[in-house]
Amino acid sequence: MEFVVAPIILIGLVLFIAWPLVQDKTTPEELDETSELEIATEEKENALANLKDIEMDYRMGKLSDEDYAKLKEDFEEQAVAALQKLEAVQKKKKRK
Repeated sequence: MEFVVAPIILIGLVLFIAWPLVQDKTTPEELDETSELEIATEEKENALANLKDIEMDYRMGKLSDEDYAKLKEDFEEQAVAALQKLEAVQKKKKRK
């Protein structure tokens, strides 16, 4: 029994002592910038994926010409807004 418990306690002790050494030292400001960048990148990717999806649906005949035109206009506006937001976040990050 001692041969099972001792290694578990030793591993726990090593992890407890080493935890502060391996912890990420990122400041809250850096976390905010990173999360802003990730969010902006995800918004851009989603907008572009939506454009591809409606293009495919249109080619497969699932969307009428009117629906396709309206959806394409909406998603293009979202894509432009997402790209502008991403560019602004990247510029903000470069300044720092």
